[in-house]
Amino acid sequence: MSKKSELINVLTGYKSQYESIQTQILNINQSTAYTEAGREQAINKIVAGFEPTVQQCHDKAIFIIDSGLEALQSKWRTASAGKLSDTGYQMGLANVIKMLEADAIHDREDMQNIINIYKGDFNALATIANLIQSGSHSMEFIGLIPKDNREYNKRLINQLRGNIDNHIDPYTIQHIAKAYNSLGSSVSMSLDSMIDFLNTRFNDALELVEGNL
Repeated sequence: MSKKSELINVLTGYKSQYESIQTQILNINQSTAYTEAGREQAINKIVAGFEPTVQQCHDKAIFIIDSGLEALQSKWRTASAGKLSDTGYQMGLANVIKMLEADAIHDREDMQNIINIYKGDFNALATIANLIQSGSHSMEFIGLIPKDNREYNKRLINQLRGNIDNHIDPYTIQHIAKAYNSLGSSVSMSLDSMIDFLNTRFNDALELVEGNL
């Protein structure tokens, strides 16, 4: 299972359990079978019993995010620095650089094919982009270079990590009995937002989807 699917499963499962706890607390609050002390005791028991699940879901989600980001960074390193010892690859790049310096590439399809070869190697693409800008076809070719979104990718993943810290947390659960309508629904909405964010912005490896940044 992909990192994205794993994380969505954790968030979806947690949301279901969280809302079940909310419903139990709401039923207790609306019941006339309890004294105030009895009601508080019953709710505290439910919340205390749920706290280990909260911590488990939190830790699992954070582990998936951290391991996913580590895998992404390893992939990015391999695509760039990992190519430095590949003699054939570097010779090919050197030839491309010479052609660009001579302004010898005029066909858009030829340029696209070259860029496709070095896609993922952001150091090579940065060099190619700099040379394109000084060529006669700069306006036509520069848009073909994919953006280096690695830092943006990491920033969004870390924002997601922060949202999990904020919303899947035993401290938050301790307060749902006192603020069911506001805090409870807010947490559920935040979980829905995180799930939608994952579905629309990232691929299976938690890398930003091109064209949907």
